[in-house]
Amino acid sequence: MQVKSQNLSEILLPVQAEINTLDSRLINEISPSSRALCTILQEIFKAGGKRLRPALTFLFAKALQPSKPVSEPIYLISEISELIHTASLVHDDIIDNSFLRRGKPTANSKWDNAITVISGDFMFARAAVNLGKLGVNEITSLFAQVLEDLCDGEIRQVEKKFSTDLDWDYYYSKSHKKTGSLIQAACVAPAIYYQCDPAVIQSCLVFGKNLGLAFQIIDDILDFNSTTEVMGKPALCDLREGNITIPLLYALEDSRYSVELKQKIELLSNSLDISVLEEVSIMLKESSAIDKSFQKAQELINTAIEAINILPESLEKSSLLALVDFIISRDQ
Repeated sequence: MQVKSQNLSEILLPVQAEINTLDSRLINEISPSSRALCTILQEIFKAGGKRLRPALTFLFAKALQPSKPVSEPIYLISEISELIHTASLVHDDIIDNSFLRRGKPTANSKWDNAITVISGDFMFARAAVNLGKLGVNEITSLFAQVLEDLCDGEIRQVEKKFSTDLDWDYYYSKSHKKTGSLIQAACVAPAIYYQCDPAVIQSCLVFGKNLGLAFQIIDDILDFNSTTEVMGKPALCDLREGNITIPLLYALEDSRYSVELKQKIELLSNSLDISVLEEVSIMLKESSAIDKSFQKAQELINTAIEAINILPESLEKSSLLALVDFIISRDQ
């Protein structure tokens, strides 16, 4: 069975009912006593999103246990990943002073930072409550590591703003911690819960880790290749914030561009000049940096695909493979 589509809703059709249930739970059941906080959280969740991480959890759960309906523990795991993801976006928007996400105003653009920070904190807290309900020590440790990774990755990124003295170990470590760790957890948690064979657990982990890194690389590419209208956030957002991503790392290795690039990045660290931003973007597009970045993402995707060869054929496995294709070719 093969799902071939670039339409995300078609790819996720085998788990769409579960995603709809998740949406209902997020909107209707996560209700703090504060009316203001409740309003913010409901608006955040009603804004929607890809629901990529819960979708991965549902797909792996059904691929691993095709004869079983999705149970309450799997819903708890899916909620945990989406709560952590959404909370991290809320906090990122505050840190980056961003007022637009997915083409819509961010929470911090509509409410003051204090209550917006607390809304993110509440989501992290509710994720912890769900882990307590789940009561599986290994999954608790898994998501506790995700939370530590998110904080460490964000701190490392802030410390290295506009720095051109970076190596590949830093980039991959930071990208895994900020993006890959949570995607990896969403993929492997069902296998841990079902107490699958260690080889199956390892295959889910390898899939998630490589998919997470590839997802981040495509994000990095889109920051230079896409537009504000398509992305739903300002173009060249990473560069504006001083985040040195994989296309810039490849370009900095190119002797034709490295010296001038370092000079322009230094200029941007002192003052945001739109013309300098555009010059850097042009240089990257003229170099092979974008192509090399895409090739690296494809290598990681190939590793992810190979990792789940161990899984039996199913519609859910086909959807996982189609989802990989969607991620590598997405434009937002």
